[in-house]
Amino acid sequence: MPALKTGLALLALATSTYAQYFGGYTSGSDNPYSSSSSSSDTNGDGSSTFGGQSSGSFGGFGGFGQYNKTVTAHAVLAALAFGFFFPVGGIVIRLASFRGLWLVHGLFQIFAYLLYIAGAGIGLWMISARRQLLHDPHPIIGIILLVLIFFQPFLGFLHHFMFKKHSRRVVWSYGHIWLGRIIITLGIINGGLGLRLARRAPVAPPSRGAIIGYSVVAGLIWLVYVVSAIVGERKRGRVVMVRETEGHGKEYESSRSREHSREQYA
Repeated sequence: MPALKTGLALLALATSTYAQYFGGYTSGSDNPYSSSSSSSDTNGDGSSTFGGQSSGSFGGFGGFGQYNKTVTAHAVLAALAFGFFFPVGGIVIRLASFRGLWLVHGLFQIFAYLLYIAGAGIGLWMISARRQLLHDPHPIIGIILLVLIFFQPFLGFLHHFMFKKHSRRVVWSYGHIWLGRIIITLGIINGGLGLRLARRAPVAPPSRGAIIGYSVVAGLIWLVYVVSAIVGERKRGRVVMVRETEGHGKEYESSRSREHSREQYA
């Protein structure tokens, strides 16, 4: 079953990458950046319009320069959150073992969330300037992710304290763990959808190098994240088996404290 889930997620990521390369720029109603007047010269001076506005205002984004800065900031913040800090925080909690590990994990995830809040805020501003963007799945998924991540810190604290009380996972544990896995995977895929959307803009689309770079780096980090989850679950399974065999004595709990710190979020 884990192999099937991994394969399905890899297939989704590969499909996203394929769309990045071959989705290209389309016109008409399928392209949220286009309008009937986007390529026409409406004032007879050789300039084109975008979204019914002059090229200087670029469809409400305040000019080409402002558009480039806005899109770049949004992409960098979201890519750092989902392409590095969220998965690395998940990798650390599964593979490392030291006192206070759960706090390090929490700090990684909170910092990533703050990055994403900033990136999503920029994205929401872009939507307010160009509501046609809501016709694309990228901003819709981004908003869903923003809402889902809000619950993760609360689920994480419940998981930690309930685990300390019961020495086992409870429903809050599985909610936190699996919601986190879904969020990270969906966030990485949505980054690919964002690059696809940016390629459809009439100006300054992302370079092929940027697309390849994101696909390779994010794909590798996601793969390491999946492997770390599998390794962590196997180690946890062995620890639980030994604990059930030897009992729950204080001496045993002390000898296994390092293992317990690892399994809290595995």
